[in-house]
Amino acid sequence: MTTSSNWYRKLTLLFKSEKTLNANTIIRAFTNKNMDEMKVIIITETMCEPINSSNNTRIKDLTRHLDNLKHQFIGQSELCFYHATLIVLLRRDYKPKETFAEFEMIWTIESDYLLNNLSLRWIISACDTFIDHTEDTTRAAILMNVTTLINTLKVYETKQFLQLNNTIEQETLLEDKINALYRTHLPLYDSLTYFRIGTDDTLKNMRLRYQQFYDLDKLATTMLLFVFDRLQNNDSAFSTLRALHKDNKSKWWVDSY
Repeated sequence: MTTSSNWYRKLTLLFKSEKTLNANTIIRAFTNKNMDEMKVIIITETMCEPINSSNNTRIKDLTRHLDNLKHQFIGQSELCFYHATLIVLLRRDYKPKETFAEFEMIWTIESDYLLNNLSLRWIISACDTFIDHTEDTTRAAILMNVTTLINTLKVYETKQFLQLNNTIEQETLLEDKINALYRTHLPLYDSLTYFRIGTDDTLKNMRLRYQQFYDLDKLATTMLLFVFDRLQNNDSAFSTLRALHKDNKSKWWVDSY
């Protein structure tokens, strides 16, 4: 039993190490420059490593993941990519206190620049990051509205996409679209994607963030979760996607018995 526990512990440490390996070096490459310098450096294709293809969309190796991510910032400034890098590091729990302090400082100084140069996708990711790490509960509550707004929009845009052109003569088109959403993330607009059926965890994460407000106001949070859960059981876009979603790990609803 002890040997099994030690082996599991070693595997866990190895996995965590891979997720943050070389993080110090990566951060140092950015922090050796000031923000004005990073704003004028535009990322080009020649500055990117070839994309590392993988059947697993969640790449554990930090360097490989950031190399792939950098391609999404071609034509944008290094500061935008640095902002995304900080979000990745926080999601991987790399020195959360220090990394969030750097993230918060960039938003405090360069909020206008970031809002005007980041896509909606990365602005929403920034909101989620504040919610997860800020000690300012008022800020977290306000930004929760942004996350809710965009996630609800994505759900309803996805339902509309599934039903578009769904006539009697074209019923197979609906099935084709369902299968397409199972296979990959499909672009919506402003770097947002449709809700990916089967693996998308945005609603699960949103519900978990709702639950964090229990300690601040139990009554208000109870009302919020009650309404959210009720929508999963009514004839809504949420219930439509719930019926198609098969992955228990990323499910966002609570089954009532």
